Amino acid sequence: MAVRKLSLSWQYDFTISGFGRQRQGGFLTRAEAALGEKRAREDLISGARKLLFRDGYAQYMAATRMKDRARDAYEHVWKRIEPKLGHLYVEQVDTSALDALKRSLPAHLGPKSINQHLILVRATLRFLWKRGRLRGVPYVPMESVPTKHVDWYTRQERDTLLEGLFRLEPQWYLFYYLTTRLGLRTGEVYAIAHRQIRREPPQLVVDRAVQRGTKTREARLAPRKNDEAYVLDLTADVLAAVDWHVGAGYGGPEYLFSKTDAFPRYIDSHVRPLRLVQQKLGLRVLSHHKVGRHSVASQAVTGGESVKAVQAQLGHRSEQSTHQYAHLGSGPQRRLVEALRPARAPHEGARHGNVASTGSQKCAPAEAHVNLASTATREPIGAMCK
Repeated sequence: MAVRKLSLSWQYDFTISGFGRQRQGGFLTRAEAALGEKRAREDLISGARKLLFRDGYAQYMAATRMKDRARDAYEHVWKRIEPKLGHLYVEQVDTSALDALKRSLPAHLGPKSINQHLILVRATLRFLWKRGRLRGVPYVPMESVPTKHVDWYTRQERDTLLEGLFRLEPQWYLFYYLTTRLGLRTGEVYAIAHRQIRREPPQLVVDRAVQRGTKTREARLAPRKNDEAYVLDLTADVLAAVDWHVGAGYGGPEYLFSKTDAFPRYIDSHVRPLRLVQQKLGLRVLSHHKVGRHSVASQAVTGGESVKAVQAQLGHRSEQSTHQYAHLGSGPQRRLVEALRPARAPHEGARHGNVASTGSQKCAPAEAHVNLASTATREPIGAMCK
């Protein structure tokens, strides 16, 4: 029988001499399974070349325009995907095959890491579908990722950090001043050159970023994320901080944070000074990303700025990305509760522990107990008051 019923779906299963056994399930109805069988027979008989998933992945990586750092991450993830899916034809990479892939991944991987594997598979399948190599993209069973609480600095904590950096690590003071005032990414701060700072009007052009290197590749300059440049307005205090940094001899001939026009391979030279100052001052040990972008967005939203303004400041393409950074503090919630306060609450003015008296009735003393659980001894409410 070429088409058979499974427990939850339909499947075709047939054998043609010279081509071996052909089997695929997951069809919702018998008609869909029969149509799939017909197409499979026609492809085999006509000699249509099927595409292996590993070849489809190679085509996707050759055609896509992604930065070296993302390409390295995908190559690392592909090492776990290829043994399970690489030998399959792209039509055979369905939901059941993806479930098998998830079961084969190491047990220590969390939901977010598992999703990174599925995202690569889904991107490859969509690439082949858009180019007519696949009739449809199957359902990709993504893992549910719990929302984590993200820490950020208040303005008071930020000011304490900057004061400590200026006193203890002055060569890194401007680096974190720009980070905490403008919300720039790590690579964007490293890439700031003198030519990007305009005096009239005071602005900073953010068009490049330093990409983190690897063991075999040095860090290098590249276009900013999404290949989109944007301009940030500067205030007098930011320009004064830049002038102080250059006047103190910490800047280079071209870049503010590189005297030799070269960058640290892993662009992590800023990590140790930040951690030392945080520990010295007793501040919470937060990363550059949380001290900068998360704190800038959260401080702005908590202070009443619109999400649109924060989106423009952080250079996000969509407002949805901004919401991941803008964490609301307790101040606005307190003000909201205060604004909804009634003009006069009924309990205001009443003595603690007593119910306000009505007319001339006075409630019985606390020693008088009524057994409400027993209907035999229950007394009328009026018997409790005189």
